[in-house]
Amino acid sequence: MTYGQGKGVFAIILIGALLSIFLHSSCVAEVDKKLEQNEILVIGTGSILGDNVANARKTAIAEALVKGVEEYLGRRLGSQTMINNFPRLLQDVIPKAREEIENFHILAEERMDKEYKILVRVKVNDKVMEERLREIGAILTEGPPIRVLFLVSQIQGRGGKELYWWKDPETNSALTLVELALYRVFQERGFQPISRLLRTPEGDYSPEMKALDLSDEDAIRWGELFSADVVVRGRCEIIEGDEISVVLKALHVKNHIMIGQDMQREKMAEGKGNMDQIVQSIEIAVNKVASRLTPKIMMVMEMPETKTTRVSLTLKGLRSFRQFREFKDFLEKNVPGVKSVRQTRLMGNSVSVAVSFLGDEEQFVEQVSTNEHLPFKADWGKTEEGEIVVFIR
Repeated sequence: MTYGQGKGVFAIILIGALLSIFLHSSCVAEVDKKLEQNEILVIGTGSILGDNVANARKTAIAEALVKGVEEYLGRRLGSQTMINNFPRLLQDVIPKAREEIENFHILAEERMDKEYKILVRVKVNDKVMEERLREIGAILTEGPPIRVLFLVSQIQGRGGKELYWWKDPETNSALTLVELALYRVFQERGFQPISRLLRTPEGDYSPEMKALDLSDEDAIRWGELFSADVVVRGRCEIIEGDEISVVLKALHVKNHIMIGQDMQREKMAEGKGNMDQIVQSIEIAVNKVASRLTPKIMMVMEMPETKTTRVSLTLKGLRSFRQFREFKDFLEKNVPGVKSVRQTRLMGNSVSVAVSFLGDEEQFVEQVSTNEHLPFKADWGKTEEGEIVVFIR
């Protein structure tokens, strides 16, 4: 073989080797791509107490499964939905990691001094996870963001200054500290806060709509004037300069029903009373309430249509028929979603009614039992037949 022939053969061998390397790299890349899409690689760690390596290995596997589910949720939901549903994910999804994992394979394991580390390939069961996420209301919202109007007053201590913009809506007063916190927190969760500063709503304002403590119906009326999907009403109190109290209630504007309500008290750290501490405590309290309230809002807004429910209810312990009329008026005027109230039975000191309500029975009970305008104190129960019983105290 001449030098030139040998050089040609070497070139062919070199090209073949490079082609082989390229094809192998492509296959590896394809496998990695498939792994990235369908499975998750995680490392679990377990501490070795004494010489108990077996327990450390079990701990490492358990940690790897949890980390696998957490990684899956991050990919599946994205940061916005993770933020919106964080408490529910921590309570109802991540602790059930073993149930949600289709299979896992241990790829490598190593003892390192007092720790046992394990590399695991985890595959999450999509169907089981889908069902779990639907149960907690972690629904990915499609379409335009939910428009929310805030009607939240800010009160500086007992008998202190009361700040609320709907007292004089034409003045375009500056945003309060609690409004600024609400705007930021809800915007981070994918909602569209409505800026009351951009326009004055057209329409008539009744005296009741300018009251500090709005009824649900008056708050919904403001929501209609601003074309909101949801109204969040409530109050923020700065108590004695060392504690913040935030109470919020979410209302569905179109369906005239309460979605949910929540509250949070937040103690200030040392240096209480200064502006930085107040701002920080308000933001913490608002964020905690929003983390529990926004999943309920998203779940209700995702429902295709709210149906009217017939709720059977019996009042017991009536002292007069006037007391029943007051309760009937309360239902019709102060409980959003109530379309009609009809008396069905009268027996001694008890009266039964049938209530036509835009929503489900659970929403009705929550709206009535927590309503500040309920004309009497009462205990709630249920018969074996499913009828709601209200025992007047």
